[in-house]
Amino acid sequence: MSKNSKKSSQKATKTIIRYPKQYHFSIGMIVIGVMCVYMVYHLFTYLTSNNVTIYEVSQGSISSNLEYNALAIRQEQIVYADNTGDILYLSENFGKVGAKSQVYALDTSGEILSSIEEANENAEVTLDESDYEKLQNVVSTYMVDYDNQRYGKTYAFKTELESQAEQLYAVSAIENMGDSLTAAMNSGTFNIYSSPTPGLIVYSIDGFEDLTTDSFTSESFDTSKYTSTNLKAQKSVEAGAPVYKLITSDHWNLICEIDNDLYEALKEETYLQIKFLEDDVQTWTTIAFAEKAGKRYIILSLDDSMDRYADSRFVHIKFINNNISGLKIPNSSIVDKDFYKIPKAYMVQGNNNDDPGFILQSDADNIYINPTIYYEDEDFYYVDEGVQRGDKILKPNSNEYYVVGADMGTLQGVYNVNKGYAVFKQIEILYQNNDYSIIKTGTSYGISMYDHIVLQGDEVEENTIINN
Repeated sequence: MSKNSKKSSQKATKTIIRYPKQYHFSIGMIVIGVMCVYMVYHLFTYLTSNNVTIYEVSQGSISSNLEYNALAIRQEQIVYADNTGDILYLSENFGKVGAKSQVYALDTSGEILSSIEEANENAEVTLDESDYEKLQNVVSTYMVDYDNQRYGKTYAFKTELESQAEQLYAVSAIENMGDSLTAAMNSGTFNIYSSPTPGLIVYSIDGFEDLTTDSFTSESFDTSKYTSTNLKAQKSVEAGAPVYKLITSDHWNLICEIDNDLYEALKEETYLQIKFLEDDVQTWTTIAFAEKAGKRYIILSLDDSMDRYADSRFVHIKFINNNISGLKIPNSSIVDKDFYKIPKAYMVQGNNNDDPGFILQSDADNIYINPTIYYEDEDFYYVDEGVQRGDKILKPNSNEYYVVGADMGTLQGVYNVNKGYAVFKQIEILYQNNDYSIIKTGTSYGISMYDHIVLQGDEVEENTIINN
């Protein structure tokens, strides 16, 4: 074998033949890949979309402990002076008197009262236990009604205390005057006047004495313009001037202005429990309602506690135990939505059911439609889907038609998500505070207990898919 042949044989044995590389796919890897893509997609959509929170509707109540400065209306009678002269009050303020009870005296000459003043300056008058009790009652009444923002009360208390003390001394002095008093009374210069009728004595007037539950107005509640005159501060009077006031009945009324929500919540009630905030005393009242100039008022009728507030035209009270119950939902769920209103006269029934339907005018054959009814009142159905603005609805057995969009209405409601997507449901609010509303149960187009609604109602729209 030649040398060249040997080299060719060696070269041939070193030649390497490469085969195409084989790729083997694993089903497990494919499944894992798909799952990763799915998870990444849903994580992305969750992070970039609004998180909708679901609220389960439940039975609940709202305790509406509402405070009011109530207007007090009583049966009040002002008594006027028969003559001109210096006045001496004989009956204590807020004391009950009978017919013919001595209330005040008038000294036309001034001699008797001057003698009484001189006697008081020089004599020591001993007060008994009942006298001290009267003075203590004046102080106690002031302490209960004390308000460091109302200085007028302080001056009224000072005047009342001084007047009460002077009255006790004067009555004691009169009892000891004897012949001089008798002579003055016989001459007509000193006269003692009795109450014309039984009642409760009040030595102040404010111009509201003739106010009734029928004649009050919204201006009657303006406390900034309210003034009261203390009659006991006067030393003398003119004939025909007011000298005291009689409250002739234990029956009285308190009136408060209320909002429409509270009216709706209480309009079926007969009784209401209240608390007087001055002394924390509670009582039950019967209630009635009035409406004046677009405002609503509640009228409370009472047959007790009148004497404790006889000089208060405005009484600070609180409504208590007023638990308004129903379906309780958060206010954040409530939305307003606009709807087309279609007159009920255009309704027809078809498709073998009793659901309201309409005949929609078409260029070809007229079409029977059965849109979702969201609410109805006496005259209209409220619809949204299934019709468009400008559609013509034919009236049965007539050539008349109604153009959709001619009448619009707004409903309050929530989005129900029982089926996995948002469906508007109309609600009727009975009462509402800052956080929650109590809504009426058993409404035809509303919600029921245990329904699921969107907590943030303004973050979804009709038919929004809820992934929660």
